[in-house]
Amino acid sequence: MSTRVFFEKWNSLSGRERRELISKCVEYVLSNYPGSRNSDLYLSILALRYCTPMGKYISIVPYELICEFDGILEAIRRTRQLFNEKGLYLPTDQRIYEKRLKKAKRFRRAVVTS
Repeated sequence: MSTRVFFEKWNSLSGRERRELISKCVEYVLSNYPGSRNSDLYLSILALRYCTPMGKYISIVPYELICEFDGILEAIRRTRQLFNEKGLYLPTDQRIYEKRLKKAKRFRRAVVTS
């Protein structure tokens, strides 16, 4: 069994530190809550609840309701991405805008070379 990890200072972490913490958090949730292996939404809710300060604001959500909306987080992200690709509703924070541009360029390069 993995040990619970809790992190508060997200913005001050490097990308590598973030990946390591997320990995430990996800491992904790997956090993302790088998239902999270079947639903990314459930996994996300539990990870936020048990690994971040947001947990104190996240109330109990019935598992049946979570199952009904499984996949919604990825659908929301992809929809935002589509709007952004059309030049609509771009980030107001320049750093986030540049970060997303870099990520998109890396992805396109990876797709072209494979």
